[in-house]
Parts: sequence; structure tokens; C-alpha cells
Amino acid sequence: MSNRVGPSRPPGPGKVFYPMFVDLEGRRCLVVGGGPVATEKVEKLLDHGAAVRLVSPELTPELAALVESGRIAEHRARPYRPEDLEDCFLVIAATNLDAINRMIWQDAEARDMVCNVVDVPQLCNFIVPSIVRRGELALAISTGGASPVVAKHIRRRLDETFGPEWEALVDLLRDVREELKVRYRDMPSRRDAVERLMETDVVQRLAAGDERGARELARRVLDIEGVVA
Repeated sequence: MSNRVGPSRPPGPGKVFYPMFVDLEGRRCLVVGGGPVATEKVEKLLDHGAAVRLVSPELTPELAALVESGRIAEHRARPYRPEDLEDCFLVIAATNLDAINRMIWQDAEARDMVCNVVDVPQLCNFIVPSIVRRGELALAISTGGASPVVAKHIRRRLDETFGPEWEALVDLLRDVREELKVRYRDMPSRRDAVERLMETDVVQRLAAGDERGARELARRVLDIEGVVA
């Protein structure tokens, strides 16, 4: 089964990237490059549980420390070779050499792999969005590679707008999920029930630290008091 999430040829101007969340836990991901940009990409992959194969003869102090600590699964201290792609789920090319980055893209395309060449949207079939996380809630921002600065600016605004109460709300709804399934047998009715909850002050209660009040409100509005899953 193909890992592709993009077209079979380099995307042209105006390409639309569909937002998807991929489970990287335990998957081997290749990063080629050892500079600050590669450092950022490696850290993101590690945050999502990926097993990173890093290829670069030179490393930033941060990457060197990650290699030394064993957090990076494999470091090949040499220039890129096509065999570095073997057994990898995706590849991020983050070198400062255009010819090498293009070679990586072509080799990945030949293998029908997921590939991102940093700051070159036409040589990408997936993008790495800027993420705001609140527990299991993830808000992704992307400009399709047109302007990472704009994406970061929006991320800061979202970071200020969506506080920890939104994590608490997602936790609450996860905890009553099975009861919701018992009370409402189909997706439209469950959706309508949660919509009714969102029209209340449940988020404000959670922001004020009144988790008990928020949960009591949720059970009443969702009509799941006494429901046994």
C-alpha cells in the first residue's frame, strides 16, 4: 500500500494540501541535513514519537546532544545516499544544497514515498504545519509553504485564544463518549447534542476552574445522566 499523500509529479503553483494527521509513533523517518532547520524538523518528529534516521556529516550542538542521548534512533555521519531512504516512512530534505535536495525528492518520488523539501513547495507532497496543542486537541495552521512567518503569527494568536480549558473540554467529551453512543445511536444526533453543549457556558466554567460544574452541566445538556454504557 502506498504511503503517498500527494500527486505523482511535482505540484505546481496553487497546489492544495489536504490537512491530515498521521500517526508517526514508532515509524522510521529520514531527515537529511544537520543545520538549524534540520534541528527543528527532528525535534518535531521526536515529539510525535518517530524513530529518526539522521544523515549529515555535521550537526548542530542540539542535534549532537540528541544523538548522544540516544533519542535519535540512527545517525549516519556522511553525505546523503539513495539507500538512506530504505525502510523509511517519510523523508524531510533540509540541506542547504539545492542539487542534493532535488536528488532526495527524485529518489523519494521513484519509491512512491512521502517527501518534504524544506521551503520548496513544488518539491513536496506533504507539508509540516504549525501546530497549537491542547492535550488531544490539535490546531494546525499552514500557508501551503507560501509564508511560514504568517503561519507562525497565526499560531501565536491561536495560542493566546485557546487556553487549557479547551483541553479540559476535549477530556470531558472523551470521558462521556461511550455514554453518548448509548444515548444517541447515530452520528447526526450525537453531533446535535454536542452542539447544544457548545452553546452553553461550559468552556467558561472550565476556564474558571469549575470542572465539576462543567461536567454536571454537560451530563444535563447531553441527557446522559444515569445512562450506563
